[in-house]
Amino acid sequence: MFGRILLSFMLIMFSAQYMMAQDTVRVKVLGKNAVTVIDGMGKTNVQVGDNSVDVNSFDNDTVKIRLGRKAIVIADGWHGSSVDFDTLDDDEFEKWTGHRPKFKGHWALFEMGVNSFANATYAGFPESNWMDLNHNKSYEVNINFLRYSIGLQKQHNTIGLVTGLGLNWNDYRFSNRNTLSNENGVTSPVYLTYDNIDKTKLNTLYLQAPLMFEFQIPINKSYKRAYFSGGVIGGLRLGSHTKVKHSGTKDKNRDDFNISPFRYGATARIGYKGINLFATYYFTPFYESNRGPEMYPFTIGLGLVNW
Repeated sequence: MFGRILLSFMLIMFSAQYMMAQDTVRVKVLGKNAVTVIDGMGKTNVQVGDNSVDVNSFDNDTVKIRLGRKAIVIADGWHGSSVDFDTLDDDEFEKWTGHRPKFKGHWALFEMGVNSFANATYAGFPESNWMDLNHNKSYEVNINFLRYSIGLQKQHNTIGLVTGLGLNWNDYRFSNRNTLSNENGVTSPVYLTYDNIDKTKLNTLYLQAPLMFEFQIPINKSYKRAYFSGGVIGGLRLGSHTKVKHSGTKDKNRDDFNISPFRYGATARIGYKGINLFATYYFTPFYESNRGPEMYPFTIGLGLVNW
């Protein structure tokens, strides 16, 4: 009954042709299979693209619906119907689908951290410390919009590789009364004489991509896991600018400031479920060689909302 109702709904929504072979119904759009409905022994499977929904009728009073690792249980009882929600562990997922779930790595959709510089030297510059930061207001924000996981085990799903793409914003709030200037291919400080300086900072934007090895430890149920990951991360600079805010006025200067256009470093994460702590250290100097002081950026922060 469920399969017929679902099929009728899809035919109305898609206005598409369908082909029926035994207990399989395929809905075609522009000559391609858009939806496949398979009726079996008390079970209906609906595939829409790469997504799959299973509906099991265990008896006349109970229906279970699975979407990924989530399950909805609808039961009729003496006092009416009840609806419960559950997350399937690995064993339950295998019983339901006939195979183990794939390895799913972690790279948080949203990350925020504190910026700093290591091993700063000002050789060749008459002044020093003009890149000193106000760490309370120097922060990094990452929006990681693409993640890809590669499992390295046949029988388990706890070890694998994680890669992807993200956007990386960095604010470097200066603690001194200076901004930056790019003169004759060298970055140097410009000291400010304004009476009321609200802030002076440097901002950079990078496109970043990691390659991390991840190891997961199941806790309680196998879908609740602690994880450790580490590897390399690279970035391509997309833009940079300085901003000085004083007396209600904002002065912005867009320039490359001889900041390294490409960078690479090491990154590590430790977390549980949707939260992790991360640290990243770049082996590439912040400025190109001999075009600014030598220093190496690093960030320590928190990741939220894992995919």
